[in-house]
Amino acid sequence: MVISFSKISNIFLDFLDDVNKEFNYENELQKLVYLNIKANKTLWDLEDSARLAELGDKHIVETKKNIDITNQSRSNLIREIDMVLYKALDIIHESSDRFYSESPGMIIDRLSIIFIKLTFVRKLVSVIEEADLQLEYLEKEKILMGQIEMVGSFLDLFIEGLLKKEVFFEIQQPVKIYNDKRVKKYIGIINRKK
Repeated sequence: MVISFSKISNIFLDFLDDVNKEFNYENELQKLVYLNIKANKTLWDLEDSARLAELGDKHIVETKKNIDITNQSRSNLIREIDMVLYKALDIIHESSDRFYSESPGMIIDRLSIIFIKLTFVRKLVSVIEEADLQLEYLEKEKILMGQIEMVGSFLDLFIEGLLKKEVFFEIQQPVKIYNDKRVKKYIGIINRKK
């Protein structure tokens, strides 16, 4: 199989073992999945940093700019994952009843985010002192584990369907607006009219 939930889980575990190390994966797709996980973790950390109002407005503005940059990188990685899979699986367009609007890259991205959230919840559980709060977060851990299992199982079924040519997806052409500096003043006009 080209990629699987099991392989993504292993890539995530590699990431957790050494966040600062770049791993050499056997193929481009595995490397892209790793970079997607890394981008999502960077976004998680930047979002935490943006909430630190005590560091001042300048810090928040700079952090928000970094969030935009990292989010664009994340979107590019999702697209690259899809392009690699699209070519590797030789996707054939069939009737619309076999079309999945969500791509494998989007599903892999969602798994990445849930894995990061689960890791954080587990860290919280290890330090929470109040028994009732700890129980609440243990329940959140179970929910996240269930989501990971469900989304991971769906990904495997989706990839299997793609391999068998039973379903297909399309790579959507990105339509960038807010990154276009030429229309920035017009966006400001629209926002002022609200």
